[in-house]
Amino acid sequence: MSSLNELSLTELIARRLTGELDIQQLVEDCIQRINQREPEVQAFQYFNADQVRKSYLSQDMNLEHQGTDLLGIPFGVKDIMDTWDMPTGWGSPIYADHQPAKDAGIVAALRSCGAQVMGKTVTTEFAYFYPGKTRNPKNTSHTPGGSSQGSAAAVADFMIPFSLGSQTAASVIRPAAFCGVVGYKASHGEFDLGGICSLSQSMDSLGMFVRDVQDLQIIRSMLLGCQSPQKTHQPQKVGLVKTPHWLDASEATQQLLTHTAEQIRSSGTDVVELQIGPRDGSLTEAQKTIMAYEVARSRAFEYHNYISQVSPQMCALVEDGRRVSRQNYVQALHLAERNRQQLTEVFSDVDFLLAPSAIDEAPMGIDSTGDPLFSRMWNLLGGPAVTLPVGTGAKGLPLGVQLIGARFGDDELLRNAVWLQNQLRLK
Repeated sequence: MSSLNELSLTELIARRLTGELDIQQLVEDCIQRINQREPEVQAFQYFNADQVRKSYLSQDMNLEHQGTDLLGIPFGVKDIMDTWDMPTGWGSPIYADHQPAKDAGIVAALRSCGAQVMGKTVTTEFAYFYPGKTRNPKNTSHTPGGSSQGSAAAVADFMIPFSLGSQTAASVIRPAAFCGVVGYKASHGEFDLGGICSLSQSMDSLGMFVRDVQDLQIIRSMLLGCQSPQKTHQPQKVGLVKTPHWLDASEATQQLLTHTAEQIRSSGTDVVELQIGPRDGSLTEAQKTIMAYEVARSRAFEYHNYISQVSPQMCALVEDGRRVSRQNYVQALHLAERNRQQLTEVFSDVDFLLAPSAIDEAPMGIDSTGDPLFSRMWNLLGGPAVTLPVGTGAKGLPLGVQLIGARFGDDELLRNAVWLQNQLRLK
């Protein structure tokens, strides 16, 4: 029989409904797994087993959150999100001892649903490129991706059922694909970002990591106070988007996407190849322009006052952003808005888009988090995205495919993702 820490959130709640879920045992199983694997994987920036146990003992499991599906379920919090009872360091030595006075909005919302914070997961510096200490649990000689690397690794290694992340370029989709879990990047503006370290206000979105797409439906229904559609239905038409960067994808990634499209087509769903946006990759460049311009302002304090403690990667991004003219920044915003409107028309004809999640499997080493190439344009366009762990690359590490939906069509995208998960027999 599997230890409770190996079960998905959906499976845990199913046991709760039958009276078979022992929350205290779940907590202990998670703690045991963390103690066993953390020296190798290093997914947590802050973890205190005694504090976790004390928190569970003080929670009223019978009255305070009665009827709440998430009651007692442990989760991880990316260390750019404020927690009143745990330090929040933003992946920077500047804030190593920073203790917020209150929770970030999303953390408070989950706690109000009865969920319990297991610990703070490792982030790259200010959620950008400078890597944290986390290693890929599938092969610790490889990167887990960035910037939500600790959150992805902790879920992939069965330390916790789900975790929070964020994405500005590819910080959910890429680590989820590299670590072999389900990653969800919400529509821009879908969730409150209060109390979360801002990198680029036009590009930042909340993300989550789970091991079953249905877990995301449960979490969303709890957080948003609405019932997500649980029943799946077969989509009528899917758009296959190779993007302008198709030739940058590895042979394994190209084959995986093509094979997945063939499997969808064989199910009776129509698959059509689409071109989204300009062919010259200008959407990707627009994302870089907007991000650099906004980072130069969001991180101005650290750059001007603590530059010796800021990584070369972050310094370079700030300096690039300072060179971006206001005119070029606004032009990039206008390009994004025009293409968002065009994408709305696309979704009147297709149920979702299918695209690569990353260039290839996780690269060797932890000095780099990999290339965000295949998520930049989708992040710019602001809609939801999900990556599913579908195959493996030449080195036996996970590969994923990315599903993209209409902005604020998150529930519909997740329903389609559940269908594809079932179709591909991923669960």
